[in-house]
Amino acid sequence: KFGERQYKTATKKDLMLRFACCFGAFRVLGGSFLTWKNLPAKVYELSTYSFRFEKRGEVVGLKRLRAFTMPDMHSFCADMPQALEEFDAQVDMCVQTGVDLDVNYEAIFRATKDFYDEHKDWMEATAKRIGKPLLLEILPERKHYWSCKIDFAAIDYLGRPIENPTVQIDVESGRRFNIEYVDENEDAQNPIILHCSPTGSVERVICSLLENTAKEDGKAPMLPIWLSPSQVRILPIGEKHLDYANELADKIAAENIRVDVDNSDDRVGKKIRNASKEWIPYIVVIGDKEVETDNYNVTVRKTGEKVDMTADELIASVKEETEGMPFRRLPLPRNVAERINFK
Repeated sequence: KFGERQYKTATKKDLMLRFACCFGAFRVLGGSFLTWKNLPAKVYELSTYSFRFEKRGEVVGLKRLRAFTMPDMHSFCADMPQALEEFDAQVDMCVQTGVDLDVNYEAIFRATKDFYDEHKDWMEATAKRIGKPLLLEILPERKHYWSCKIDFAAIDYLGRPIENPTVQIDVESGRRFNIEYVDENEDAQNPIILHCSPTGSVERVICSLLENTAKEDGKAPMLPIWLSPSQVRILPIGEKHLDYANELADKIAAENIRVDVDNSDDRVGKKIRNASKEWIPYIVVIGDKEVETDNYNVTVRKTGEKVDMTADELIASVKEETEGMPFRRLPLPRNVAERINFK
């Protein structure tokens, strides 16, 4: 279906770089013995990478790439009622990713006329589940492997869509790739397959987050705090404050917060500017007064305010902002001066 977008090899055998996870999932289930009791059966893969040979001039930032990382799930269903039930559950999952990422999705529902005529009530009920207006497109006949799908898109700074989550009802590939299951009457049947990416490509998720912050006029741009590479940066004014800064960093890091220390020889003003350029959510300056009182004047990027906090209050503030979200430890040296300075 993506013939003009395939990376093909100039070898004796016709090969191509895969453009989606579908073929791996089809191979796994096609080589399995399935009965109606196994369905719906689901296969998930995070592709690193999927490839599309986008033409010159089509590649745009993180929005359209030639190689991308795609979370991809395929659900193999016994019949259309089961597929519609799974479809609703996966729509709910896609909507929830927008809530979790704080990205406002717009949606478009597409279906062939035959599918719409037969399942109009279900489509209307599913649309109501989303809780906002959406576009509806009715195709006169089926031209693709799907008979119905829903696409969610974030909107960029210029009002253009960034396609993100999708759920599709595939009525062709079960037969085309010889995937079968045994039904209750011991007859071989081809399953209906749902294709679902609950977020769209990881690169487009990041694109959506960057565009989201670009639309917030008057506010400093920033990533969500849970996703910020460094969540807290500590800036010792002089070398004599470095040991204290590292002790404070130890305490903060013990609470599963990504914290680093700018131990460079730069003046504190430049350290603050560098932290601002890196969109650090919390900036803490350590001088004689802070060492004596254990109280810090913290620059909070989200509000632009300077707030007096103790270490415990700072930790509580970060934990509140990141509650329920994934966490990974700082992947870089904690001391900024030890990092490679890319030009």
